[in-house]
Amino acid sequence: MRIGDKLILIRRIFCFLETAKEGAVSKAALKNGLKQSNMSAAIRELEEKTQCRLLTRTSRGMVMTDAGKKVYEIACNIDKAVADVDEFSLSKATLSGSIRLWTSDALAAAYLSYCLPGFYDLYPDVHIDIVTSIEAPKVLYEVDLALVFEEPRQSSAVVLMKHNLKFGLFASMDYLSRNGYPKDLNDLQENHKLCVRDNFSSVWEKWKNLQDGSKHIVATTNSSSMLMHLTRDGIGIALHPMSIGLKEQNLVHLGKLKFSLSHPFWIISHVDAKDQPKIRALINYIKEATAQL
Repeated sequence: MRIGDKLILIRRIFCFLETAKEGAVSKAALKNGLKQSNMSAAIRELEEKTQCRLLTRTSRGMVMTDAGKKVYEIACNIDKAVADVDEFSLSKATLSGSIRLWTSDALAAAYLSYCLPGFYDLYPDVHIDIVTSIEAPKVLYEVDLALVFEEPRQSSAVVLMKHNLKFGLFASMDYLSRNGYPKDLNDLQENHKLCVRDNFSSVWEKWKNLQDGSKHIVATTNSSSMLMHLTRDGIGIALHPMSIGLKEQNLVHLGKLKFSLSHPFWIISHVDAKDQPKIRALINYIKEATAQL
């Protein structure tokens, strides 16, 4: 097989792999910056090549057939090989030790968990001690790194990275089947149930106005994970980070309402830790992973 033919086949394999992971062609296409029609065509061509049906549509989205599962295993091995070559460096194997990292539970779930998986493959001897709490550490020297929602003001703080976390409205498929899709924001406030995180109204004036005008706030929580459980269980509509909501197969992004918010956060360290090789390695990896979100 010529190089050109191999490249075409590999592209089709990766289109299948991403769709199998996301459970929907539309999600896989959006995540990878491709047209949905091109993604569908690549999967169809791979099925013609293998002479097997690889994916089938169900009420839970696209699921793999038995043949698809076998091709998925092969695809994962190809993906791993590509990642190994892309990230290869003899110097990486020399890093070791512990990194103490603080983050809120919201940032841990919405951001950090999506940035770390490959890091452990690259640096097997680096241990990350992840600490979560409601209040950020008052003394920065208690940790090596911190992910904070408020701009750091400590004199010892060094900003290593700044990023915006995007939020959108989500509802479960079960909720929408029982209550319908909101026609607009006014319909949402008048006729739909809302689940809220108790500090969101102090962060965004736009959200405060929507929340204050809503007639059916059915649950309030101070936990991002609890808010996600409420949404998954069909209790009501809620505001979630896009990075989390779009990965939940049972959730629907209510994009037609055109309601979105964003909030900055900072990754900070202190002067004694910022230049340690293990810290720089983690930050560089997070930056690369962030570019894919």
